[in-house]
Order: sequence, then structure tokens, then C-alpha cells
Amino acid sequence: MRSSKTNSTISGAPSKTVSADNSRAHVLLATWLGEMFDGMDASIFVLVLFPAMSELLKTTSHSTAGVYGSIVLATFMVGWAAGAILFGILSDYIGRTRTMILSILLYALCTGLCALSHSWIELAVYRFLVGCGIGGEISAGAVLLSECWRGNSRLHAAGIVNSSFGSGYLIAALLNLWLGHFGWRWLFLAGVIPALLTVYLRCKLKEPAQFELVREYKKRLKCKTKEKLSPQESELLRFTFGQIFARGTRGKTAVVAALASTTIVGYWAVLAWLPPWINQLTGTSAVAERSAAAIAMNIGAIIFSLLSGSIVLWLGRRNAFRFAFLGALVCCAGMFLTVKAFGPLLLVWAFAVGCFVPVPFAFLFVYVPELFAARIRGTAFGFSVQFGRLAAAVAALCGGQLIAFFGGSYAYAGACLAGFYLVGIVVSFFMPHTNGEVEAALEVPLPEHDKPAGELLTA
Repeated sequence: MRSSKTNSTISGAPSKTVSADNSRAHVLLATWLGEMFDGMDASIFVLVLFPAMSELLKTTSHSTAGVYGSIVLATFMVGWAAGAILFGILSDYIGRTRTMILSILLYALCTGLCALSHSWIELAVYRFLVGCGIGGEISAGAVLLSECWRGNSRLHAAGIVNSSFGSGYLIAALLNLWLGHFGWRWLFLAGVIPALLTVYLRCKLKEPAQFELVREYKKRLKCKTKEKLSPQESELLRFTFGQIFARGTRGKTAVVAALASTTIVGYWAVLAWLPPWINQLTGTSAVAERSAAAIAMNIGAIIFSLLSGSIVLWLGRRNAFRFAFLGALVCCAGMFLTVKAFGPLLLVWAFAVGCFVPVPFAFLFVYVPELFAARIRGTAFGFSVQFGRLAAAVAALCGGQLIAFFGGSYAYAGACLAGFYLVGIVVSFFMPHTNGEVEAALEVPLPEHDKPAGELLTA
């Protein structure tokens, strides 16, 4: 392992810090803004689920709206998983920054298209595409951040970036206060704004040096005949998706997928029912009440996300996940089972839920890049973390059926699904140990005659 203060070199080429290629501040700002807009566009449907489904289905039944709303939510989750895997692979081939630009354009423009929906099926298709873009942006952004920040500062940077999703949800809640009275379609139109971020990304960010090194090395290897490639070199040229299931890697992939599934099921399949539950408690459109709960929850999310780096340093990787999962289980079950009317008690619970439910995402940003090599990091993050979206899609569908089973009760359905946090607590005992660093070295050294590739570092 090389020092965390320098980027790796190839065949003795001169070392160079990552910040010379990318200002760490620009990387942090870009990933923060990207995920903040992710949070905003992802949360809009949750905030307007009942009024949107009521209009498109022409019904006021909470059971009916809940069932079809869960299908749209599940479709969004499947899109998120598919986009994360596709764009994650793409980021290992065309670069982290280029992938972020494409994914942000996709989710921003398709969020705007949601405003034009004439049926719930049309809305589901658009939300699938929004999910594709959001999944891709988060995967590429997480890898970019991990490759440009080093040491303990990386942990705190991951926490800052994780606070952005709650900030985006907070902005969506404020937009709901401002625009919600004009109808749910106006919130989706506001979701086009993130497209402007791509201009900043295009002007300010370059690809991380270690990605450029790996790509340059692959180009050189492709000039060789198959017979002249060593086993290590042949492995490097294999399709990245297959490599995450190779011996020595598949166990890591499985553990991360389980941790991510717990995290994502908790956030989406449980908290998706909070706004329509408030509609049910009040018996009104509850624009202000839904916004107030979202604001309380995301203030908690932002505070604990900013503290997540310190939590990891204090408790360690495994105990940090256990702490968050146990806290989320207690708070989600407590909120849904004890609150019977909208009021200050619900807002206090919403704040507490916000403290615990989103923070495992920050832990994943810290932990996952430490497990995988640079050549497959984007693919590994895209699949293993976002695989949890498929679990969340299934849980969302189950949630819809649970709502119908409990006679339209969002609270009982949410409380039942919160039990999934027990899975994550158990899985945390099987987490592979890491040394706390993101490996920057290229595993296969260049031959002596290829030493000039080091010039890439000073280009």
C-alpha cells in the first residue's frame, strides 16, 4: 500500500498528488451538488405520491393509491439498480466525470418528463429512467470522491457528500411548500434544474490520475497478442463485471450487497410511506404537514451525515453499521406504532428517524471503495451497492400489499418493513476487514520498456 498522500506510480514514474489533476474542493462540490440534486429529484415522487396517484388513477382510495404507488416506486428502484450497474461499468471504461455528466442529464430531463404524464404507467416509465440516471450519478460520484480524497479526510468528505441527499430532500420539501398548492406536476418541472450542473462538471473536472493510468495501460496491453499476455495482464483486460464475481472478490460483493439492501430497503420501502401516511392522519392534502415532516427528518439526516466520519473513526466500520441499523429499527418502529395523529410528537420521531436511516449510505461511501481495486471499482460499487435497489423494489411491492392487507394502514406496513434492519445487523458480523485506505496502485506493473507511461501523470 502506498502512502495515502500520493497517487500511485507505474514502473517508477514520478509520483504526483491527486489534487494536481483535480482540485479536491471541486470534486467535493461537484459530487455534493450531484447527489443533492439526486435527493431532490428522487424525493419528489415520495412527497407527491398520494396526490399524483389520486389524479392519474382518478381515486381517493389510500389502498388503491398505495398499491399502484408502490409499483411506480418499485419501477424507480429497478431503474436505479440498472442505471447504477450500467453507468458503474461505463465509469471504468470512459471515466468517472464523463459518466456523471451523462447520468445527471438523464435523470434531470426525465424528471421534467414526469410532469407530462397522462397515466400511472407513463409516470412509471419516466421514473424508471430517472432512477437509471440517479443510480449512475451516485456510483460514479462515490468512486470519484474516493479516488481524490485520502486518509481520514476521505471519511469526513464522504459524510459531507452524504448530507447532500438530505439537503436535496429538504429542497424538495421547500419546493412542495412553495409549489405544492399549484399541483404535483410543478415539482417535477423544477427537477430539470440539475441539468445545469453538467456545465460546471464539464468545465472544472478531469478524470482521476489513477483512472487515466489504468486506461493507458489497458491500451498498451491491447496492442499485444494473446500469447504474449501474462495471466495478470489477461485478467486486467477481462470485462469488469465478471471480475467482481471472481474468487477472492465475490464474498466482498455479496456482503456489500446485503449491507446496501438493508440500507436502501430501510430508506425507501419504509420512509416512502411517511408522506401518504400524513395524508391519511390529517384527511387532507396536507401540503404543509408533509413538508414539515420532511424538513424535520432531513435536518436530522444532514446533522448525522456530517458526523458520520467521526462515527466511523470512533466505532470502526462494523460497529458503525450496527449502531445505525439498530437506531433506525427502533426509531422507525417507534414512530409508526406510537403516533396516532399529526403533531409535535411525529416531528420529533421524524427527526430521530432522519438521524439514523440515511447515515449508512455514508458508511457505504467510506467502506466499499476500500474493498475493490481501481480497475473494477466503478463496476463493483455500481453493482454491489445498488443491488440493494432490487431488494427495495421487492420490499416496496410487499409494502403495497401490506397496506392493502392492513386495510390501508401505511403505519403498520412501515413498521413491518422496518424489521429488515435485523438483516443488516447480522450481516455486519461478516464484513471483510480493510486497512482503511483506498488502494490507488495499479496491480500489474508496466514492463521496463513501458516506463514512459509515467509521463501521463505530469500531462
